[in-house]
Amino acid sequence: MSDTESEMVHRILIIDDNPSIHKDFETILVEEEETTSFSALRTEVFGERLAGDHTAKNTYELDFASQGEQGCEKVQLACTEGPPYELVFVDMRMPPGWDGLKTIEHLWRIDPNVQAVICTAYSDYSWGEITHRLGKSENLLILKKPFDSAEVSQLASALTEKWVLARQASLKTDQLEHMVKERTDELAGINEQLKAEIAEREQAQQRQAELIETVDNVNKELKDFVSIVSHDLKAPLRGIKTLATWILDDSSDRLGEQANEQMNLLLDRVERTYKLIEGVIEYSRAGRTEERPLRVDLDKFLPEAIDMLAPPENISITIESKMPVIDCEETHLMQLFQNLLSNAIKYMDKPQGWIKVGCIEQDGLWKFSVADNGPGIEEKHFERIFKMFAALSVTEKFKGTGVGLTVAKKIVELHGGDIWVESEVGKGSTFFFTIPRQETGIENAELQANTAC
Repeated sequence: MSDTESEMVHRILIIDDNPSIHKDFETILVEEEETTSFSALRTEVFGERLAGDHTAKNTYELDFASQGEQGCEKVQLACTEGPPYELVFVDMRMPPGWDGLKTIEHLWRIDPNVQAVICTAYSDYSWGEITHRLGKSENLLILKKPFDSAEVSQLASALTEKWVLARQASLKTDQLEHMVKERTDELAGINEQLKAEIAEREQAQQRQAELIETVDNVNKELKDFVSIVSHDLKAPLRGIKTLATWILDDSSDRLGEQANEQMNLLLDRVERTYKLIEGVIEYSRAGRTEERPLRVDLDKFLPEAIDMLAPPENISITIESKMPVIDCEETHLMQLFQNLLSNAIKYMDKPQGWIKVGCIEQDGLWKFSVADNGPGIEEKHFERIFKMFAALSVTEKFKGTGVGLTVAKKIVELHGGDIWVESEVGKGSTFFFTIPRQETGIENAELQANTAC
């Protein structure tokens, strides 16, 4: 305890039909100073130590009620809104309403923990009758009128202290019970989980061979399906294209303008369908190749990928930063960059276009970017463009199949990365994708300089 007085506020309710009794309690518990003898007595009883000339004392907050019904309403409100009353002094006779016993019966139904003192000058009930109605309770005392100031002060101090200690013990008991219940539930849950895991493991071991065989069969069927699609769908398209080309070569001057336009439209649709089939086949093969991962130096790899695209003279493609060396499947990497670069080339709507490829290290990832000054993409399409067949008709000159970016997304995700786009209509787009950084044992001082802060 410090040298200054520490105070604890205790709530006490006085239920008595005599206003002068209310004043007496207020004088005794609030207005009177503690005497030295009572302070010493309390120190002896409760073991409190005095610090110099200062004592730790209780401060009482008193409320008053004239009838039992009114007192119960106050107790109910205190329990609901807090803080609750710790002690109630109840007069035995309070005409014309409830007497003291009936009042306490109702009080304990509302708050069983409140300490109660019956104040009486008459022997209206024997102790046996009182205990018969209220039960034998350690929370009940009788104070005979006229009462002594010291006796009231001692009762208030002892019973409020008792209420506080009981409340603390109850809270600790509840806390311990809660902890025990939590731990018991946790152990029971772990036990059930272990049983379930053991059962699942046994079932998994039983099914493992079947599942592996099923996966192998599915992969084989998919490969066969790709071959069938590639042959059976492309062959008729080649025939249609050849026939239409012959018709145009031999009879274009006799068909008329409208027929020629329709034949050219047919050839265009055949070409788009052919590319669509190629895209679907490419998507189905992504992730199912059995190519071994290789160490790829992107500083050498990217120029080769760009040369294979043969960009037109009005579009420049530059590599803006030092590229890393990564371990990956080379075919996947070629598909990824060529899909992003070819999209930028095909959709370019500027007389002088540029495409810039960059890379930085960020949070343990290689973060690549492919930026262009093309037509841009509306924000509402940022997620849609990565879905199958969700091509945007940005220009009449070129209409995509809606497969290229889907393949790119699948490849990036197979390598544990993510892909997204940032764009502004009319100014261009930047596609970003990440690949987890691997330890290659190759130091690259220039690339380290590109590390994001």
